[in-house]
Order: sequence, then C-alpha cells, then structure tokens
Amino acid sequence: MARKSNHVVPSTQKGGWAVKKSGSAKSSKSFDNKVKAVEYGKQLSKKEHSELFIHRKDGTIQNRNSYGNDPFPPKDRKH
Repeated sequence: MARKSNHVVPSTQKGGWAVKKSGSAKSSKSFDNKVKAVEYGKQLSKKEHSELFIHRKDGTIQNRNSYGNDPFPPKDRKH
C-alpha cells in the first residue's frame, strides 16, 4: 500500500508554487511564494498524518518530513 504524501512543487502558472497530493494532476492550492506553500503543506500533512516532500525550482527533492506513522523514525527520538 502506498503512503499518502503531499508535494510542494514549482507551479507552471505565474512562476509560483503549488501543493499537490501524490499522484494528482491538479494542485490542492497555489501560492505566490515558496514559504507560504511550505506552511500550507505542513498544515495539510499534519492533518492527514502524511509525508511532505519539498522540491527545488528544478524539481529535485530539497527536503522531506513525515507527519504520520513513520516506519523509520530517527533513533534519537523518544516515544
């Protein structure tokens, strides 16, 4: 079963940024700047207990965060 995830990606419209669900052609929401898109992506991923992938302008992954049941949590994290 595939894990749910959201992606902050460069938008094709107006050079802004968009938040998309994994596998979706349409964006959930579009933004003028990356900071606002990341904030929204974090809120959405926390609500859905999913992963958030933050992409660079060239499309490569810059960062990723898990807001759900991470199968490989950091070793220094106490539960």
